[in-house]
Amino acid sequence: MNDDSTSGPINAQFLTESDALTSYADIPSRGFNQLVKAKRQGRWFMLKGLKPEFLNQPVYLELLKKEYELMVQLDHPNIVKAFAKEMNERLGPCIVMEYVEGVTLDRFLEGKPSVEVRRKVVDQLIDALAYIHGKQIVHRDLKPSNILVTSNGNNVKIIDFGLSDADDYAILKQSAGTPKYMAPEQKAIGGYDK
Repeated sequence: MNDDSTSGPINAQFLTESDALTSYADIPSRGFNQLVKAKRQGRWFMLKGLKPEFLNQPVYLELLKKEYELMVQLDHPNIVKAFAKEMNERLGPCIVMEYVEGVTLDRFLEGKPSVEVRRKVVDQLIDALAYIHGKQIVHRDLKPSNILVTSNGNNVKIIDFGLSDADDYAILKQSAGTPKYMAPEQKAIGGYDK
């Protein structure tokens, strides 16, 4: 009896040349981080690395590593996902994150969304923050520009954990964040209490 079925691939080459290529688009960013939107195998990702002038400074490499280690612990629908850390040919060391199509909270509110939609955004934000704090992590730079609202469904995504902290890290224990959005106790005593 002849068996004409095959358990092997129909095409010996699983990935085509275009599947293996990555396209890049720079995203404007402030501070020491560099952001790049990268398309791989038809899907967009956000790569977060260091600007060239900060690449050889150990403290910034440690902050990037710390950010990844904190983010990878978080798995919540309203928090941007970190998938991996890698050494990228264009950026050097970087975090590979979910790309979020949306606008910052302040831009979203300029569109005067309904009370129902605003309530949904607030509820999702509170849920995400309770989850983060339940993991013993503090964001330390929560502000409208670090909260995205998705174009599809008006869902919250908290981003930018670059100044985040947890008890087991020794780096960057002084006050951090954007002064306009800092908690009053952080401004007053220069610290924070989880």
